[in-house]
Amino acid sequence: MNGLMNASDTIFIKMSESDTWSSTSQVDSPNRAMSFGDGLFETMYWDGEKIRLFDFHLDRLKYGMEILDLSVSGLQEHSLLQLLQSLSLYGESRLRWTVFRSGKGKYTPESSDVVQLLQISDFHRAPAMKHRAIISEKIRLNPSIYSSSKTLNGLSYVLANLERKRNAADEIILLDNHGNVAEAGAANIFWEKGGKIYTPSLESGCIAGVMRRSFLDFLEEKRIEFVQDLFPVDDLLKADRVWVSNATGISMLGQIGSKAFQTDLPDYLFAFYKNSL
Repeated sequence: MNGLMNASDTIFIKMSESDTWSSTSQVDSPNRAMSFGDGLFETMYWDGEKIRLFDFHLDRLKYGMEILDLSVSGLQEHSLLQLLQSLSLYGESRLRWTVFRSGKGKYTPESSDVVQLLQISDFHRAPAMKHRAIISEKIRLNPSIYSSSKTLNGLSYVLANLERKRNAADEIILLDNHGNVAEAGAANIFWEKGGKIYTPSLESGCIAGVMRRSFLDFLEEKRIEFVQDLFPVDDLLKADRVWVSNATGISMLGQIGSKAFQTDLPDYLFAFYKNSL
């Protein structure tokens, strides 16, 4: 593809037997992504020159592929980066990298080879603040060997965000099956109380977010105290500040239910945000 390209839901595909990506407007169906959700995806931020936190995305994807017994060697991530460089994308873009098992079969797969899809669309930064959040009354997350990865079965998040929409809320908080805080509708959750930072551990069933990992690395580097654990809702509601984060940015929460929080960005969070996006 020559010249400058504007990101607008352009899709490329790489078949298991190919070393190259090709432009496509459709994907063969049925396939194992459609029939069984047999795959994973990464939502990534292209800053105009590179994929931010690409190594973290790659680590999470490969970890999930090993659990699903998908061929990691078939990824050939260098070909993805070469494709992006050849497209001359200008400005920011949202990339969705989907990897699913090729071949047929029913619940017992016939192959570990993978098909890859790359969807390129406009990037929309997370709002600086989400005014009103609620706690889901219907959805509970259950930790599993693959719950920290982004699988193609997103029903928990679909139903949770329908609940958020019905309640005219800006964000929704999900709990695990024991009533502990897990994550937000499409982001990890953090809070500050008395100068200490808290976030649910992966044992809650939350996604191992790349921004979460980057932020915890930042806190360790700056020697800022933080705790990863299982926390009841009451601990969250006693917080001074609460925020959510994913690859699109950081959003402060104004209130959860009737409980209001401080929404000013503390210095350490501002410093991290400035360097992360």
